[in-house]
Amino acid sequence: MIAVLQGSLDERYMREALMLAGQGWGRTGINPLVGAIVVNKGRIAGRGFHRKIGESHAETLALIEAGTKAKGATLYVNLEPCCACGRTPPCVDMIAKAGINRVVIGMLDPNPVVNGNGAECLRRKGIEVTLDVLNRDALELNKWYKKYITSRSPYIYLKIATSKDGRICNFKRKYITSDHALRFVHSLRSRVGAVMVGINTILKDNPYLTDRLIGRNDPVRVVIDSKLRIPLDSNFIAPGVRRIIITSSNSDPEKTEKLISMGIEFINLPGEYFPLDKVFRKLAELELGSMLIEGGGLLFTQVLTEKLYDELFIFIAPEIVGEGIDFLGELSQDINVSRIKPTKIGEDLLYHVYGHN
Repeated sequence: MIAVLQGSLDERYMREALMLAGQGWGRTGINPLVGAIVVNKGRIAGRGFHRKIGESHAETLALIEAGTKAKGATLYVNLEPCCACGRTPPCVDMIAKAGINRVVIGMLDPNPVVNGNGAECLRRKGIEVTLDVLNRDALELNKWYKKYITSRSPYIYLKIATSKDGRICNFKRKYITSDHALRFVHSLRSRVGAVMVGINTILKDNPYLTDRLIGRNDPVRVVIDSKLRIPLDSNFIAPGVRRIIITSSNSDPEKTEKLISMGIEFINLPGEYFPLDKVFRKLAELELGSMLIEGGGLLFTQVLTEKLYDELFIFIAPEIVGEGIDFLGELSQDINVSRIKPTKIGEDLLYHVYGHN
């Protein structure tokens, strides 16, 4: 009975740690989302979450808030505390110094430098460790981090919006889908490290690629532009965040220098057709751990053909456009949408598909 009660309490406090961790979405860079709770004699004495890359870890903030009440307390944290120096000191040392008796962990850190070593270090310091509390929820929250840290490739979200008859363009207005769907897309932008489009999307729509509706985070802008056709006055070029152009090694050197002077970063690759797995690895080297791909048709087709997405969001608007290629029909050759239960987003249907990675 006591063990059951303790398990229930552990889950309750771990759930709160996970909710805290989620407040860091879009701001932690390649660092995981982490929340921590200090509990002493059945009362929460301290809370913390990792707010921004380079700043204090969740455990540190929770222990600072708890102060002397951390002595003899239990620390709940959704990810294994670090045991190696990085941008900040190891959390296990501070945990021991604060006098914590027990640490409850949602999941081990998939980083090979830490994986299991943090928990073992705590045990060697005489601290009781309980693992895998709400493990599935902890994994879901940091699935993007797990992929990045183990494969050195970003977690890829792919967003496609089509009309009921499968068209991804509407020549009468800019957006096919509703304002509700647009807000959902902006919420995705607010969570990822970068947003990628192809050059045709820049030339046709001149998008800002910002998180204007949620306001949490403006991601890095990335465009694949093999012939360096991007206009110097496009919204993509506007300052405020990092901007990366992926282009051919043979691109116009004068225009390249002009763009570099405007703060643009470049990834130069040979030829004019770039294998996306190579592109993604290059972006990972620039510390981009997750990315939303928003368009256009050529880029969508390449991602789908090379099976490189981790999650796919398909929005289907109720209207009939009647012009252009039936992209949804082509998509159904790879994905059987009829077997997936859609969610209603405003007037649109949203199909959420997990990928091949």
